[in-house]
Amino acid sequence: MASSHPKKRVLFVCSHNSNRSIAAHAVARKLRPDLEVQSAGTAAAGTLNPVMLSALESRGYSTEGLYSKGIDDEAVQGLNNNWDTICTMGCLTKGLPYDPPKSTEVYDWALPDPAAQPELLDMVVDEVIENVKNIK
Repeated sequence: MASSHPKKRVLFVCSHNSNRSIAAHAVARKLRPDLEVQSAGTAAAGTLNPVMLSALESRGYSTEGLYSKGIDDEAVQGLNNNWDTICTMGCLTKGLPYDPPKSTEVYDWALPDPAAQPELLDMVVDEVIENVKNIK
């Protein structure tokens, strides 16, 4: 029987949408079917980090259909698109480019950048998994 409650909508945002937010998107799709998830970047790279994709796939997280996109991409439709929660990854030193509605919860996960520090990639994926599990 289908639930009468709509799924909580969660947007994962980072600068380039090529590493951490993509990992959160892939992990959440598998571990949290109770959530509607999307990811985006404030300045989308246009490509995904193949090392991150490989790390996710090796752990059983599908990256099929994921692509680097900006917050105004058709799939995201901006920060004001009824997102219940926005999780930033720790790379937005200037914050979000504009404020989401006051009803939107915003959390910063403060994750290191695995593109700048490849030796931290496995730790970043582990932290993403734990953070996704803990979304309320």
